[in-house]
Amino acid sequence: MSFNFLQNKLEKTIKKVSSKGMLSEENINNVLSELKINLLESDVNLKVVNNFLDQVKEKATGLVVSSDRTSSQEVLKVINKELINVFGKETKKWNYRPHSVVMFVGLQGSGKTTSTVKLANYLSNKEKKYKKPLLVALDVYRPAAYNQLETLSKRQSFDFFGIKDEKNVNKILNEAIKFSSDNGNDLIILDTAGRLQTDEVLMNELKEIKKIASPTEIIFTADGMAGQEILNVAETFNENLKLTSAIITKMDSSAKGGASLSIASSTNIPIQFIGTGEKISNIELFHPDRMVSRILGLGDIETLTEKAMEVTDEKKTEKMMRKMMDGKFDLDDLLTTISQVSKMGSFSSITRLIPGMKLNEKQGNFAESRMKVYKYLIDSMTEKEKKTPALLNHPKRKNRILKGSGRSAQELNSLVHEFDKMKKQMKEMGKYIKMGKLPNLNNLRF
Repeated sequence: MSFNFLQNKLEKTIKKVSSKGMLSEENINNVLSELKINLLESDVNLKVVNNFLDQVKEKATGLVVSSDRTSSQEVLKVINKELINVFGKETKKWNYRPHSVVMFVGLQGSGKTTSTVKLANYLSNKEKKYKKPLLVALDVYRPAAYNQLETLSKRQSFDFFGIKDEKNVNKILNEAIKFSSDNGNDLIILDTAGRLQTDEVLMNELKEIKKIASPTEIIFTADGMAGQEILNVAETFNENLKLTSAIITKMDSSAKGGASLSIASSTNIPIQFIGTGEKISNIELFHPDRMVSRILGLGDIETLTEKAMEVTDEKKTEKMMRKMMDGKFDLDDLLTTISQVSKMGSFSSITRLIPGMKLNEKQGNFAESRMKVYKYLIDSMTEKEKKTPALLNHPKRKNRILKGSGRSAQELNSLVHEFDKMKKQMKEMGKYIKMGKLPNLNNLRF
């Protein structure tokens, strides 16, 4: 996911703060000079960086380090607060209206078309705010735009409108409005054209669309991999169209992402959503405080909990947790867990939400592939074998499972070993919890 680069840099820099008593200006300046390099290398806007550093210096200098905390923790607390200001201060929640028209704008290749369907899915299936979305194809220049939006819409069972080979955008839009009225659509999302760069022709076309459709929301799509130029692009769109918010796409990539996330601070356009993967369900409401927590390596338990609640049944989860703590967790439960985790996103993106736990892309891919191997092996077992893993020591049973799964003996042995290890750890954790104690976790407190 994005920000691994920035996270690693910030962690190393902050740990260098070592001071007892009051934090001095000299001590802080040493850290701020490194912080500046870190942020600029991550494509955060220079003006934003300077303002940020000024605020950190003002708040941190003179702080007294209490006996139960370290100086790096005190500085981290200040950085946490000021980074939240950079990324938008508050969460911009969806402004619900009974009949909404949403206009997506942005450069070509920024992910507009996919984002329109992601938003429709988020608002209708996750938030349950709308019952009948309509996706409208208004990009008459990119040949694949019509087909892409039509395919994605139909795959999600959303209504779609477009006039293939029609080049008059105003005609398509007027026909779409009439269609939505007759069809009873309560949400209309417009996928407009983009260019590789902004120009007068594009802006005039978008202004005309705005005039005809009177959109309730105009969302700017920003590529998370974009550099500093995205800020000028966002400002140009905003001057011409008065944007209501932005969505940052491709946040599952290895992009540095600093420029895109500077949009809120440098242009006053609030970031409302982030795209976190290729699946239609990979869209999240943007929470500045949670994003900063991820960047600083402090995890994001709230988002992790929300993701888990989306794919699990509360009663079944509670039952499984009791089994884990009692040491009665079996391979069938492990299979269920693997299935639920896979629905939540990539392994590396999930572990990033857990405080103190961090996997790079290579490690995440390895863990994911191993989980798939374990699934193949467990799927090849009988119900009795899943409930009683000790039976797997029998050679005939082992051979049958290996033939059925197409995996190796080494992989099966690894599964049994890892499962036994996890089962013991879960039981040990259960003992602590039952005694009213917390397991030994190195969580950083504020």
